[in-house]
Amino acid sequence: MLREAMLTVPCDHAAMGWLRRMWVGRTKTPAALITGVAGVDEDGGWTAFFISGGGPEPVNVRGGTLTEVVDVAADAVAGLYAVHPPVEGAELQLAIYPWDYHGGPIFEVAGQPGSFSARDIQGTDLAVHGATLEELVTAVERLPASPAGNAMLLWIRPVAALPAPVQES
Repeated sequence: MLREAMLTVPCDHAAMGWLRRMWVGRTKTPAALITGVAGVDEDGGWTAFFISGGGPEPVNVRGGTLTEVVDVAADAVAGLYAVHPPVEGAELQLAIYPWDYHGGPIFEVAGQPGSFSARDIQGTDLAVHGATLEELVTAVERLPASPAGNAMLLWIRPVAALPAPVQES
């Protein structure tokens, strides 16, 4: 009787997908590299989604500014790793696309709020500095050799160096 009842219950595929993501997220260790892809959304804010080589990934995040979405993304990644055993050498790689990217310089970000720098890692001597990520974007935009739409930023951060995740109360 129970077997027949189980066979006649309709399957809610959306709920099953959520259940699978929850189960995998609790049982599988995150990959050593999670890539976040951040860009401007249609409302003028910023969004980021995540890709990994296996294991759970944070859900997509949104922020009103680049700095906000990067902070929320870092918090989401730190929260993911916080519930698992440490993954040696784990990194968050943020690919930041302030414009439609058509190839061109890739500026690797270094530093921290108040003192950021970014240099082109594709062989030029282009470098910019700024107190905020937004100032870096503006500085890249103003470079004559790197017009907007032809550059991106890349920020690789060790997961161990990310701020502790914000605890919801």
